[in-house]
Order: sequence, then C-alpha cells, then structure tokens
Amino acid sequence: MKWTFALIFLLTCSTSLFAQTPAAWKVELDEVKVYTWEEAKSADPDTIYGISLSKLKLEELPSELSKFKNLRVLNLHRNKLTKLPDFICEFKNLEDLTVSRNKLELFPLQVCRMPSIKRLVLNQNFFENIPDCIGFSTELRYLDLYDTPIRSLPNSLTELKHLEEIDFSGIRFGPTFQENWIGLLPNVKLIFDAPCDCME
Repeated sequence: MKWTFALIFLLTCSTSLFAQTPAAWKVELDEVKVYTWEEAKSADPDTIYGISLSKLKLEELPSELSKFKNLRVLNLHRNKLTKLPDFICEFKNLEDLTVSRNKLELFPLQVCRMPSIKRLVLNQNFFENIPDCIGFSTELRYLDLYDTPIRSLPNSLTELKHLEEIDFSGIRFGPTFQENWIGLLPNVKLIFDAPCDCME
C-alpha cells in the first residue's frame, strides 16, 4: 500500500525521476564492507569502515563502538534505542547512518554535528519534528522518514544544496503542505502518499 500511493503521486509530478541512474555516492557507499558487531569486536578498529548492529534488541549502544573512528557506514536498524550517544559525533567520516525501526522520540541532534552524513535513514521512529540544525548536515543527499509521525519541517532543509530525495511515505499530509514543500524543494525527489484533505 505504501508504494502504491507513493508511486501514483510521483507519476503525476515527475516521471523523469524514474529514469535516473544511481548516483556515484550511492554506489560507493553500497560497496563498503559492513561487518557484524561480533566480527568487528575482534578486528583492528582502524581497518573497519562499516558495522551493523541491526536486530540486537539494544537499548543503548556499547561504549566499545566509540573505538571505530573510521566508520563510514553504521546500521542500527531494529533495536530499542531511544537516543544516540554523544560519541557518535566523533565519527567524522560517517556518511551512512541507519537508525530505522527504533524508539527515538526526538530527532537525534548528534546528526547536526556530523557534516559528512550523506544517507540518513530514520524511518519508523516516534519523533514529530526535524530541528533547524539539520541545515548543518551540508552533505546530506537522502533522508528516509517513512512512517514517522512528522508534523513540521524546518526551512533549513532548503539550504541543503546536495539534497536529492526525501521519503515521506506512510505519513499523512494535506495538499497544501505537500504543494508548499514541492515548491520549496523543486530539485528534490519528494515521495509522498496521496494528500489527505482531512489534514487541512
């Protein structure tokens, strides 16, 4: 159902988007070798560029993770995290952060101190607002907010010159909200479900 509505909306707005080939940054990040946490713990931290702690039922991240200063990819999908530790900000090379399907009630402000982030996946969490400081994530290309109850967006999103795509599917917005943001971000692929007049 999610993709049915999203595809219908996109087809009416910009069919040329589907002809695009994957961006070089996506290909590069997808080629980073991602280790499990058990594999990473027994390796030299300086040699590890990708780690997955997915599906470990974590309520907080292990402090040992802070040793991996060269991380470019970090996958924290499907845990029980309510916040991120401050040491995440020390990952100066981190480009791909996934914290989907967790229990975040507030947008993780640490992201605003990580200017290298290109792909940020925060879907299926509980926060309702994106802070103005997202404008400091100057390299951000892709933002996934699917099925997160977003109610407002900051104008600082318009300052992200490299932004390519935001996934808003699974979130109910009114037609005015959608039209407004399509106008503010004309060069960004915005994935919306069909607008709902009930939100006006």
